[in-house]
Amino acid sequence: MRTRPFFNVASFIVASMVALSAVDHRAQAHGGEDHGTPAKPSSAVAQDPGSARLPIETQFLLGLRTERVKRGTLASSVGQVGTAVARPTGDLVIVAPTSGRIFPPDGGFVRLGDEVKKGQVLGSFRPILSGAESAQLGLSRSDATARMASAEARLMLAERELQRRRDLEGIVAKKEVQEAEAEASVARSDLMRARADVGSLAGGAGAQKLVSTLDGTVVLGQVSPGATITSGAEIWRVVDLSTLWIDVRVPETDAVRLTGARTEMALVVDPTVRFVGRRLATGSLIDPATRTVQTLFEIDNKDRRVRVGSLVSVFLTTGASVESVVVPSSALLDRNGIPVIIVKTAPEVFEVRSVAAGPKAGGSIGIQAGVRAGERVVVDGAMAVLLAAGG
Repeated sequence: MRTRPFFNVASFIVASMVALSAVDHRAQAHGGEDHGTPAKPSSAVAQDPGSARLPIETQFLLGLRTERVKRGTLASSVGQVGTAVARPTGDLVIVAPTSGRIFPPDGGFVRLGDEVKKGQVLGSFRPILSGAESAQLGLSRSDATARMASAEARLMLAERELQRRRDLEGIVAKKEVQEAEAEASVARSDLMRARADVGSLAGGAGAQKLVSTLDGTVVLGQVSPGATITSGAEIWRVVDLSTLWIDVRVPETDAVRLTGARTEMALVVDPTVRFVGRRLATGSLIDPATRTVQTLFEIDNKDRRVRVGSLVSVFLTTGASVESVVVPSSALLDRNGIPVIIVKTAPEVFEVRSVAAGPKAGGSIGIQAGVRAGERVVVDGAMAVLLAAGG
């Protein structure tokens, strides 16, 4: 079976443009007085294999876009993909200590995405008891109630005795009044303890409030009032999203060359979302399977643009800053092993320039020779122009 030849749209447009240009040159030649003499080229550029002439209409069809380049400082960098994670001190996971039921506080349960404050009650948890545990709970309640009643009676008697001795002040010794005061104080303390025990057992054994220990956002949590929760189940997760860490696994060959305390980053799913990370630490342990080293960065995320678990492009600086002309990486092409860029020298004229490429960082590259600041270079559609200039 025969296969159809493949060609792309840009090549077709360029080929069509060249053909139309040739027809235009013939028409100019036939318009001259001496038809036997070859027509002079319309410009020197037309004879230069390092240049191309593209009509404005063709530039529009090819989607050409140029930028005026500037000088700047750039340091070599390598790209790696990291993962956004919560800081250890900004990550709270609330789990069920045993099987039990969960009940809402006043106002109901917090929901996914809600902001919570440190000390805020999220709910209460009551364990589900076995038969033996329920019986033991009953005995504990009865004992606490009996101790509370006994303490109340003892305190009543102690206070009466204290009052009697105070009424006889001057008749009874001062020491006897002090002894009555001490007895009343002890009885009062016993009653407070007994009441506390009764109160703690009233809601069930182990009944406890579930409280947030940090300011943050609920990133996990869907519970219903009275729902049964199994032991170890994650009930809520609260994360301080205002500051996140970026966990990057750096090849050991690059880890030894890392420089700089701050690094540019961007979301993988949306590279227009860019931010800066501050390097916290580079590990001393190399993963024997991947030959990488863990490196942690911290980012300011007060605008909540980055979610926990997001993939992040990290541009790791691996060299000293160098001053040069800076162009987008899309402007640099390879022509038979030689780096070149396309410079727009006139509205319809483009020149192919060999350049000396310097450091690469993120989406930019430094050009140390071959182009000057202020010139316009093609940043989109450069390959189509290179094809028009002879490839």
